[in-house]
Amino acid sequence: MSDHNLENNLRKDLGLVSALSLVVGMVLGAGAFMKPPSVLEVTGDYHYALLAWIIGGAISICGGLTLCELGVMFPKTGGMLVYLEKIYGAKIAHLYGWMMTVIFSPALIGALVGYFSSVFCSLFQIEDTYKMAVGAGALGFIAFINAIGVKEAGYLQTIATACKLIPILLLAVFGLWKGNGQVALFGASGQGIETFAPFAVAILATLFAYDGWAQVASVAGEIHNPSKVLPKAIIFGIIFLVIVYACINIAFFKIFPVNEMVSLGHDAAAVASQRMFGHSGGNLVAVGIMISILGGINGYIMTLSRTIFSMAERGTIVGARYLSTIDEDSRSPVNAISVLVIFAFLYSVLLDADRLSEISMFSIWVFYLLTFVGVMIARKKYPNIPRSYKVIGYPIIPILAILGAVYVIYGMLVYQTENGLASIVLTLVGLPMYYYYQRKNKHSELSVGEVKKYRVKTQYTIAIVAISVVAILIIYGSIISK
Repeated sequence: MSDHNLENNLRKDLGLVSALSLVVGMVLGAGAFMKPPSVLEVTGDYHYALLAWIIGGAISICGGLTLCELGVMFPKTGGMLVYLEKIYGAKIAHLYGWMMTVIFSPALIGALVGYFSSVFCSLFQIEDTYKMAVGAGALGFIAFINAIGVKEAGYLQTIATACKLIPILLLAVFGLWKGNGQVALFGASGQGIETFAPFAVAILATLFAYDGWAQVASVAGEIHNPSKVLPKAIIFGIIFLVIVYACINIAFFKIFPVNEMVSLGHDAAAVASQRMFGHSGGNLVAVGIMISILGGINGYIMTLSRTIFSMAERGTIVGARYLSTIDEDSRSPVNAISVLVIFAFLYSVLLDADRLSEISMFSIWVFYLLTFVGVMIARKKYPNIPRSYKVIGYPIIPILAILGAVYVIYGMLVYQTENGLASIVLTLVGLPMYYYYQRKNKHSELSVGEVKKYRVKTQYTIAIVAISVVAILIIYGSIISK
């Protein structure tokens, strides 16, 4: 497959700070607040819960260290789509791109939108009938910023990451300091609840909270000096997140008995903050959660829209020419961004956030496994390609990443069978489409996108449409609530 010239028109404006913010911003979101009670419920004990978070972080670090080698070998926008195409060929790459386009991208962003809407409505005491309007407003705002340009979206990511750390650090530090010592973490706690769930389920829950580390590679083509910036961003970002998650969990463990923390569920973070800071503290954490999720939405739209863009450039998807067009003013794939936002909104309306997150996790980890194996294949297939970074501890680290991925896939198939099978079926639907476009493009000249000058600036168009949709949904919500 030949390289695509439109790659050269994307700006290389992202540096280490923005790339590091992408890793932290996309990963550090709803999972930091919503998953600790779920993990504790599965493990039934503080010690095993903390171990699950550490193992989940270790698997993510091994995956990040492994993925970095492919990132510097093929520093092109598209990330794993490019890696899989170079290693396994166009068919597997197409299945990945199809899965990212119709399952993972809209499902994950839709899940985040669902979480954001729930927290927003709870904080401001807004009726649930207005959740669709809140979700549309959040997506419209992020799409508007991304339509201006990748640099502006990177600035937003940096700001969101910095702002969200304040309540998270307050919760972790004051919880460790002022916690009433419900549990002696490194001794026998004497507490616990009976559970029959396997340890794999707990690790699966932590991996949802850690997911996002791989997506920064999708904008490698827009990162300045990717061979140095990309490995640092992934490695330092994940290590930082492991420390943050461990501190948050230990803080919770010092505040709540096991039964109370499990029963509180998603409200545990707000209740913990209220006990430490009063009622206003609970509101502070809610704001922190919203900023965290908003940063995740922005980061995923930045990266996943580039994967859809790269998929469209190959001409094997409906609307390839439209989706592979770059806006001349912003030098961003605004059409891919717009379509991703629309489908994410529809998914958030049709399915609940938890189901969307489960479907997205299973679908992506199948291809994570292929990518980890691909690093070893690439060592033999492309021995002469310069590698300014090689996997540390090769082949042990890639093997650990592979074992971790197999463990995750096994756990999801056994305990989330329905979601796993649905993801597999939807992914395989991409095969007929691949063969259709292969035959079609074989007998005609492939015509994909262009750098296009729009009469009306795309950010203005997005803003007008978003405001109109929000207004309509507010009216709809008010009618339903009567």
